Amino acid sequence: MMMMLTRNPWILPASLLICVGACSVDATSGDGLTFNAESASADGTTGDGTNSNSNGNTNSDTNMGDGDGDGDGDGDPAGDGDADSGTIFDVVPEDTGDGDFGECCGEAEFSYIWIANSSQSTVSKVNTRTMVEEGRYLTKADANGSPSRTSVSVDGRAVAVANRRGGIIKIWARDEDCAGPNTSTGPNDVKPWGQDDCVAWYTDFPQAASQRPVAWTTGVMDEATCEWSEQKIWTAEGRGGNGGAFCSDDRIYVHRLDGETGEIEDTIELMYPCTTFGVYGGVVDANNDFWLTRLFEGSPGGLRIDFDTLTHSEMGSFYGYGIAVDHQGKIWGGTGVPGKWDPNLNNWTSINGNIMNAGVGLAEDKQGRMWVGINGGIQAFDAESMAFGPQVLFPNETIQSKGISVDVDGYIWAIPDNQSRAYRVDPDDLSFQSIDGFVGAYTYSDMTGGSLYNVACNPPA
Repeated sequence: MMMMLTRNPWILPASLLICVGACSVDATSGDGLTFNAESASADGTTGDGTNSNSNGNTNSDTNMGDGDGDGDGDGDPAGDGDADSGTIFDVVPEDTGDGDFGECCGEAEFSYIWIANSSQSTVSKVNTRTMVEEGRYLTKADANGSPSRTSVSVDGRAVAVANRRGGIIKIWARDEDCAGPNTSTGPNDVKPWGQDDCVAWYTDFPQAASQRPVAWTTGVMDEATCEWSEQKIWTAEGRGGNGGAFCSDDRIYVHRLDGETGEIEDTIELMYPCTTFGVYGGVVDANNDFWLTRLFEGSPGGLRIDFDTLTHSEMGSFYGYGIAVDHQGKIWGGTGVPGKWDPNLNNWTSINGNIMNAGVGLAEDKQGRMWVGINGGIQAFDAESMAFGPQVLFPNETIQSKGISVDVDGYIWAIPDNQSRAYRVDPDDLSFQSIDGFVGAYTYSDMTGGSLYNVACNPPA
């Protein structure tokens, strides 16, 4: 396939957008929120159903969630209907003596999961340790962004949220990083657009008809201070839309943004057809390469963008809604029969057996188990042998667990498709708690930062 690469050679002031084609000056609101433009506690419920917190908004609007008429089209064959080779990937994780992988600079001081309320065009910030929703934020000015992918930086300080109808927003996790004190305090306190001090920036993609993948790179860690710098954000879009967040074009666009400013630093045009979503999910490996799924777009099923060269290679056999990278550098897909792509051998291996899922995310825990969503719960596999592991079913739950993530403490999170709740599962005894109050919750990606933390702390040898 032919590739067209646009790379910006200029160093511009932070007030100007680096873009492809015609550029426009950033518009900055009076409260300090920067807009970049590219032209051309909810309830915490224990596993036995006992309420432990009750401060959330339990309204459940499902008009725009998957399979309920949002027109998104993130569908699967069963009718779910959401309306590189040459690199060595052998991994030698640090042995902590308890089966867990190593850590970067010790235990994280804080931990949040960011859950997209797709039908509300907001994202919720939930403290993974207290199970309390501490903030909720608009993701697009017109409140019609239909966000679905959230990616957390390796240090946990910020989230990047992709709107399926175009646009990326960065939000700080801690008050100390925010521009001021005016910020959301919970699900019933969504600030008007441009007035929340914890929103760092918003970069518009006005031509995007389908913008789903988003993923932080690790950046560079200062071992003396344990602070990360030079962090980037990958995203991808399809254009020429025919409605409902579908694309209709003869190519796809992959972008790399400056994580600090939101400026678009690099754009890669790839000559692959974009007839439904173009590109669907994305994940970053230990080299900061960007791996993408091409759901329903035919062969190849996936792509890899090299961080250093911005060249691409294909995963011909890869197929999956969700996408994840394990501690050995293998790339997993979670649709139908989950499997993994070996970048060294350029081949795909499926699990030996069937599970009840149609289109889901997946994530590896600290014990080397890959968890994938199933109807009513989650299922684990040994990441190396691919043997079936434990299964967790949530009582009275019939909906497929769509989004799966593992936080920095090792807890497994499951978000049922287009519902109001999420589950946190203890990796040791498999007990769980739930939190309610979301609105059309739908998210696939590394919503806790645990996956990026895992590859950053256990890089390939």
